[in-house]
Amino acid sequence: MPLVILLGGLLALLFFFVVVPRMNELFLISVREGKLLIVRGRVPVRVRQDLADVVRRAGVRRASIRAVRESGHARLSTSGIDEGTTQRLRNAFGTHPVQRLQSAPLLRKRNLGQILGFAWLAWLLSGRSR
Repeated sequence: MPLVILLGGLLALLFFFVVVPRMNELFLISVREGKLLIVRGRVPVRVRQDLADVVRRAGVRRASIRAVRESGHARLSTSGIDEGTTQRLRNAFGTHPVQRLQSAPLLRKRNLGQILGFAWLAWLLSGRSR
């Protein structure tokens, strides 16, 4: 019986620390050596191209770009990117309506890391980590 309680507690923690923070997330893009990899979510081709252009021009080597839905709008946040480049990413991202982001198709070929939503595993299995 204590094992069942322990497993239930672990599942509840997993839910609150992994699932809940991702509920409003539209996408997560990981950047390595200037290359973009969609880790989670749906990203229209034009959005990906615009973001890739900003990242390439800024010389970003390693970062994360996340879009979340808030009050009917999409908000872009970054880690590992300076504020000026983040603002350029927001400007490029802001030209795309949230409805287009939500209706974009999922990638046809996703690896296990992308299915589970873990960037390190997605890069490892993508074959583009070098």
